[in-house]
Amino acid sequence: MTIARIKKLQGYRIFRDFNWDGLPDFGRYNLIYGWNGAGKTSLSSLFRNMQRRQPPESGAVELVIDGNIMTGTDFASGKTVSIRVFNRDFVDRNVFETPGHELPPVFYLGEDSSEKQQQILALLAQREELSKEQMTLSGQKEAATTELNAFCTSQARSIRNLLLGDARYNNYEAPKFKELMRRLASADALPTQLDGPHRAEAEEAIAGRPLPKVKVPSFGEVDLASLTGRLSTELAATVVASSIQELVEEPQLSGWVERGLHLHSDGQTHCYFCLQELRPERLAALSAHFNDHFNAQQERLTRLSSEVESLRRAARAREIPERSALYPQFLEEYDQTVKKLDQHSLYVETYLDGLSRAIDAKKSLPFGELKLPDFLDALNVEKESGFWAFVRLIFNGINVVGASFGMQAIQSIVELVKKHNKHSENFEKAAAEARKILELDEGLKAFSEWSFRQKRVNVLTTTLTGLQEKLRPLAGQIANLQRAIRQHHQPAKELTRELAAYLGRDELRFETRDNGYTIMRGKAPAMHLSEGERTAIAFMYFLKTLEDSDFKLKEGIVVIDDPVSSLDANSLFSAFGYMKERAKNAKQLFVLTHNFGFFRQVKNWFNFAGKLKNGVYKPETSTISHFYMLAMRVEGGQRNAYLRTLDPLLHEYESEYHYLFRLVKDGAAMVQPQSLADVYGMPNVARRLLESFLSFRVPGHAGNLRRQMEELDGEPAMMARIIRFLHTHSHMEQVSEPEHDLSVLSEAPAVLADLLTIIERNDKKHYEAMMALV
Repeated sequence: MTIARIKKLQGYRIFRDFNWDGLPDFGRYNLIYGWNGAGKTSLSSLFRNMQRRQPPESGAVELVIDGNIMTGTDFASGKTVSIRVFNRDFVDRNVFETPGHELPPVFYLGEDSSEKQQQILALLAQREELSKEQMTLSGQKEAATTELNAFCTSQARSIRNLLLGDARYNNYEAPKFKELMRRLASADALPTQLDGPHRAEAEEAIAGRPLPKVKVPSFGEVDLASLTGRLSTELAATVVASSIQELVEEPQLSGWVERGLHLHSDGQTHCYFCLQELRPERLAALSAHFNDHFNAQQERLTRLSSEVESLRRAARAREIPERSALYPQFLEEYDQTVKKLDQHSLYVETYLDGLSRAIDAKKSLPFGELKLPDFLDALNVEKESGFWAFVRLIFNGINVVGASFGMQAIQSIVELVKKHNKHSENFEKAAAEARKILELDEGLKAFSEWSFRQKRVNVLTTTLTGLQEKLRPLAGQIANLQRAIRQHHQPAKELTRELAAYLGRDELRFETRDNGYTIMRGKAPAMHLSEGERTAIAFMYFLKTLEDSDFKLKEGIVVIDDPVSSLDANSLFSAFGYMKERAKNAKQLFVLTHNFGFFRQVKNWFNFAGKLKNGVYKPETSTISHFYMLAMRVEGGQRNAYLRTLDPLLHEYESEYHYLFRLVKDGAAMVQPQSLADVYGMPNVARRLLESFLSFRVPGHAGNLRRQMEELDGEPAMMARIIRFLHTHSHMEQVSEPEHDLSVLSEAPAVLADLLTIIERNDKKHYEAMMALV
């Protein structure tokens, strides 16, 4: 099976919307060139996911393999191709250095061995941690047990001191307290702990003296509901008479006239007040106004007023025992009950005041209809007080004085007196029972803390048992993993020989240690491997895995991503030759790199392997070897990577410098850019070209661009503009800073033209030769 093309990459890392359109299908040998940040890692990670049978972490992926489409989700199906991938992930997974401060460090090669060694280290750390935890917990258990025993002794002493006077409690020690705790712990539900009054009652029973009995109180009945109904009816009734309007409208005047009429009822013909003659017709009119209905109503209102006062007296008549006559344990409940009685008495008094006002008003206004709630509202009692709940019950017909005011509070007083009398009758028996109750109550008070302490001892015991169960199999697991690593252990001499062949020098040497290797640099351990050395060791090991029995090179796909990172020139050529020899027989080979020296070596190899005449690559006719490059455009402020055929200049010339020069030349000739994408990559291109030019023109001060530029001939303003442009805009990863917008980068063509002018002024022959080539 071979990969023909990557049909689609959408939303996969920086490949936001890539389609294969227009590219030649992959051949047997495929070289992909791209600068850092152009998407090489993303592509190699895609192939690595295919090898590890893991779907890509995001995006839509489609590849064409042997004419069939495979999506990213198909990677996990087990139907993927036979593929081996070398990239940064392979290095990280296959060169494992034992962490910590071990000197010298021990290395393990191979993903399987690295994973197993990591498991061994994790198990060793776990065993050490469990052993430490076991020692700590053993000490904690001993301390917790000692604290529990001391607590039980202290509580037993407290109970003994409380209940002295009974032989059963004179020798009350820790074992009896523990037995009490066990009984409570085994109960289905804990008894309720004594509240304040009941606790005081029990303590008084064992320490106090008997008091005389108290008479059970009685209370009078107060029926407010009936009185309220009758008064409401009377208030609504009006007297039917030949009324005199001015007396109807003036109740005070009406009352005054009525009293005067009675004074003149004995046949008096002249007014006692003004001595004027009383006209008969006037006396007749007044008599008609104050008729029998009027008089009857006044009598009823008078009786209602008397009834109100009678109820007031009945409500005040309470036979409550003196507080000092009761046992102390009953006093708190007594005080609460009396408080309720006082509150209800206040409600009754207030309510009766409202009734009295209503009766007085009705007497003065017999011809009008009145409503009782109006007079209750006039009492100025807060609306949120309990008084209004009391009033609502009365209006609902409930005999509140008897039910609420009487029954609850009165019954409490009655029950208190009965308990007091019963306690006096059976004082000694109560004392014995009180001791049992107090013992239990003391146990209930201590039970929570005892349970906490006992639970801690139990938990520590259980945890210690669990730790022993966890520790027991660890030694066997570690031994099994060590045996598995030794089975894959390759001879150190063979690894040393392979690494020397790969690097072209024998500076590094493998020596067996434990289940891994110590890497020697000369006669001393290699304490710090460079990234290039780690990559070299990993790549050397990778190439050896191509000979594994579970991978057939002639039927498989090999993907290699930048295996020469940080290698010097001599090692680069040796590494290339080693790679070529080990990977040349692959059914399909992909090489990705940003190193131009390595790119040139692979390019020449693939030219020969692909039988490209004179090294000329024509994508439409080549079938064996294909050359691609990764490029990037900016869309919507984000990088968007894509794959295209290799630029002919990169393929034709042995130097990247020619390609860069051509890009700068085209950029300098560009008209005003229309979008950021037109000039986004030019600062990096210009910097790379200038650094290459300065490397041979001004070999001193390498790495100090400004200092090197000072050695060139050119206008200071032009030189400063070039340096500012490169320092500000090169090496950008994304478009985010305000100063990186199109208004600033639009100066790119002019700066690129300045750069070419500097090159021409300082090496005219070189400039003219390059312009002729590109």
